[in-house]
Amino acid sequence: MTLWYLARAAGVVTMIMFTLSAVLGMVMPRVRSAGWRFWLQYVHRSAAVTGLVLLVTHLVAVFADSYVSISPLVLVWPFGAGYRPFAMAVGALALYGLVLAALVGAARGRLASSEKFTKYWRKLHIAASVGWLLSIGHALLAGTDRSTPWMLGITVGCLAAVATAGVYRLNTTAAWRTQ
Repeated sequence: MTLWYLARAAGVVTMIMFTLSAVLGMVMPRVRSAGWRFWLQYVHRSAAVTGLVLLVTHLVAVFADSYVSISPLVLVWPFGAGYRPFAMAVGALALYGLVLAALVGAARGRLASSEKFTKYWRKLHIAASVGWLLSIGHALLAGTDRSTPWMLGITVGCLAAVATAGVYRLNTTAAWRTQ
């Protein structure tokens, strides 16, 4: 039971950390103060790294738990899982998107002098948004607590936070273009 609780807790907190990172990433362009931008960037990256560490914890706990019997091969062939194969495929795609975004984010500072990389950075970093959305789908499809009020509340709260940040960003971007 310990691995099951660990897997559940790590999965839920992973979703919350990636939500925090997404929200901060969306509102950051509006912040003009260099000091605030520094701290928001720091929390944005820290939440993403914490999310990645908890994601690995989630995976290790799920793979080690003999009750569900999910193999690490699910990362390569998710439809081969005996437990909710479509949900595992959504989770694997979420993992790919989040890891790609982490690699691109980590390389940004090192490759900032490359004009070509800087041009494509935002397009590549959008993988984080896709990965986050797929992780929400994975939670709704695979989680054992997916239909409980507390889990639905957390999931809807995460969706609402990102949607609100997205609307805020779109409104501020539109306002800047009209000025």
